[in-house]
Amino acid sequence: MRRCFSAASVASVLLFSALSIVPAQAAAIDVGQAFTGGLVDAINGAISAGITALVGWVAWTVKTKFNVEIEAKHRDALTAFLNRQASSLVAKGAVKVQGLKIEVGNDALAVAANTALHAIPDALKFFGLTPEVIQKRILDLLPQQPAVAQAQAIALDVANPATPSGVPARAA
Repeated sequence: MRRCFSAASVASVLLFSALSIVPAQAAAIDVGQAFTGGLVDAINGAISAGITALVGWVAWTVKTKFNVEIEAKHRDALTAFLNRQASSLVAKGAVKVQGLKIEVGNDALAVAANTALHAIPDALKFFGLTPEVIQKRILDLLPQQPAVAQAQAIALDVANPATPSGVPARAA
């Protein structure tokens, strides 16, 4: 029994030592020293530059997008204001259409343009517009107003002998 016990002990020691044997390791080279100093600093600098460039690009993209939106809002406000003022001048009777010629009283036009200073001051600042420029733009929009366009179309039709309304009716 003693023999059996010692044989089992020897077998367990041999098994344990066989399992704990580590295969022979090849000679290892520590490359960590190669990446210290200047190379690590260069890599860190390149990464920092890349991150800075990315953040700059994102900031530029956002600024460009919002600037476009701001410009569009100012342009829309200016266009709507000019159309309302042109329509208002027609409705008040301040616009006189004589043939293809449009006349507007200077006082009415000045009041319409000066209203812009209070109605859309941000758009005027953004585009650098003066009341004189606003007056010109309102005058440019008058032919697009339905009543003015219709009066001009009738005047053009009457003045043109080739159109049906300019031809005298035939006697039957």
